[in-house]
Amino acid sequence: MNKNRIFTLIGFIISLILLYLSLRGIHFNDIWTILKNADYRLVLLPTLFIFLAALFSSIKWSMIAGGNVKIKNTFTALIIGLFINNVLPARIGEVVRGYVLSRKEGLSFSFALSTVLVDRLFDLIGLLIITFVFFPKQSMPHHVSKAIYMLIIVLTICIVVFVLLSNRKTANIIANKLHAVQKPLFVKIAKRLMEIQENLSRIKSPITIIYYIFIAFVQWIFMSSALYFVTLTIGISISFIYIPFICALLNMGLAVPSSPGYIGVYQFILVYLLAIFDIPKTQGFTASILFHASWYIPYNTLGFILLLKEHLKIKELKTAEKIH
Repeated sequence: MNKNRIFTLIGFIISLILLYLSLRGIHFNDIWTILKNADYRLVLLPTLFIFLAALFSSIKWSMIAGGNVKIKNTFTALIIGLFINNVLPARIGEVVRGYVLSRKEGLSFSFALSTVLVDRLFDLIGLLIITFVFFPKQSMPHHVSKAIYMLIIVLTICIVVFVLLSNRKTANIIANKLHAVQKPLFVKIAKRLMEIQENLSRIKSPITIIYYIFIAFVQWIFMSSALYFVTLTIGISISFIYIPFICALLNMGLAVPSSPGYIGVYQFILVYLLAIFDIPKTQGFTASILFHASWYIPYNTLGFILLLKEHLKIKELKTAEKIH
């Protein structure tokens, strides 16, 4: 059994366990009652804000890629990548994003993939900043506070990586040391580092970096707004000031291995985070289903349409994953 199959198997097991824990103690009649009394005048607003988030993400990525890369092409690549992450195991969506962009813009696959990595790094920094800006003043459980301290460490590491890799001399030193190990994995990492450095060297202006971080910040605020309107739809009483914090931790928590589409993991994390703010488990689970559906269904529908429009085949995309 290869490592991708092992990772996939572990993901499915984790998803099943967390889905069970999310559902434990919940009566489906209670969920039905919540849905029956929901305010469906607001039901389309979450999807609207989610697509605004995707648009801002596409704008940021097109600027990172530089040159004359079109926003419509980064949007197409982004949606197809999200669709693939939702329907295929092993989370090859990021690789697919790079492959689709390289195909549409005539870029080298390696360069396009490196722009995806840099884009995701800005996304992470945006999430971390939102976590701290909207960190609730009320006392948090000890283990949650401990996790926040870990995020501070991650943010610091991200900033250090930005500084180091934007300097070609430093990046060369790190890459040479990795090459010296003479292992395929380390050689591949060294190659990726230099590709990332090439991107960072074009955008190392502090003002430009701040601008990209600002776009990432706005992008996640749109996602937070989508979650807020989901809570309003089903009558959950929670202040918007807490929602970006919840949304940021939710998205960072999706790094946990899971089945395609984050089923189970998504429900467990959101139910737990809402419970911190005294939201009953049944309401939290209902919100997790609606919020999940508000991006899962539109992304998959549009992603499938774009896949057909671009004449791409799943087999072709899997091949791209093997050569990255």
